[in-house]
Formats: sequence, structure tokens, C-alpha cells
Amino acid sequence: MTGRLGEICSLIDYTDSFIDVGCDHGYVVKYVSDNALAGRITACDISKPSLFKAERLLRGYSGIDFVCADGASVAAGHSTVLISGMGGLEITNIILCCRPQTFIVSPQSHVREVRLTLLERDYNIVYDRVISDGKKYYDVIKAAYGGGKDRLRDIKELELKFGMFLGVKNDALLRRLESMLKAVKTYPATEENKTKEQEIKEAIKCQLR
Repeated sequence: MTGRLGEICSLIDYTDSFIDVGCDHGYVVKYVSDNALAGRITACDISKPSLFKAERLLRGYSGIDFVCADGASVAAGHSTVLISGMGGLEITNIILCCRPQTFIVSPQSHVREVRLTLLERDYNIVYDRVISDGKKYYDVIKAAYGGGKDRLRDIKELELKFGMFLGVKNDALLRRLESMLKAVKTYPATEENKTKEQEIKEAIKCQLR
């Protein structure tokens, strides 16, 4: 299991029903089943070959439903919804289609939009951390229903862009920010890029306090 999947698994509490949207190999579903963390478990993937990987890994397991479908059509009705391994706009679409008690998400892009959508849907983000896995960085977010709209009133743009706990030391986040700063300094000196550079510098200051 990769470091990213291990981080995701550590955030899963016991739940009445659990769905892994974009389950791919099925490692997280196996973890949930092995540790009896859900009364009902669903492994979902839009790709038949990917779902077959999960079915092959979990051959002989009972109490797991395998569904080949768009996650937006099957996530409703589950208490905990995990969505990882896909773009943020796809994740946002699924968030808008269901109302679980808990979301655990790991978007590969448009992370600001994911955070904003969770808060607007009244999900309070209780965990938001960057992890490094190999040469890549991943955002891992957990949100629980209730309190998100209150949190939204005082949200800062830097928190939406870089993480809700920007002031909490996160070595992987700091390394990512430093890499982003190095890259943006090579961009054309437009006003937009100057703003990006300043935001990254402010985020780094938050990490170094």
C-alpha cells in the first residue's frame, strides 16, 4: 500500500456504510473489510478493468458490493464517502450529489474548488494535509457534516488554496510551496504571476512561524 493510501486509511472511522469511489485495486476497501470498519461496503469504479482488479484482490471476501458506475450516481446513501485518484472537478460533482456524514477526498487538481464546495455544503474540514509519496505531493482532506458554513465566514483565500491548517507545520507542504515558488519565479513577470508568487511567499511564512 502506498503512503497516500495509508494516510487515507488512517482517517477512516467505523461507519454504517462506506463507499470507495474510484476504488482501482481495492486496497482501501480491503483495509476497511479487514478491520471491520463498516456495516456495508461498496467498491465503485467507472472502469471495468479497474473494478476487476478490486474483485480479484477481494475474491473470497463477503459483504462487499462491486459497482461499475459513475460515483455521482451511487454515492448517495452511504455514511462515509471516499473519493481519490481523480480530478477535483469530478470530486466536486460527486460532493454535490450526496450527503454523507463524512467525506474523505484526495483530489489531483482544483483542490481550492473542492475545499470551497465542502464548506458551502456545510462540511467542516477537520483534516487537511499534504503528504509526499515518491516524487509526488498529494492533498488528503477529511470533512464532517455540520459547521462548514460557519467556518466559511472567516476563511482566508490562502487557506482555500493551500490548506485549511496552513499554520500547522507540514514538511511536505513546505517542500511543495518552496518548489512552487522556485517555478513561479521563472514565469513571465505578469501581474497574475506576481500575485501567485506573493501568495506562495505568504503561505511559506505561515509554515515557518
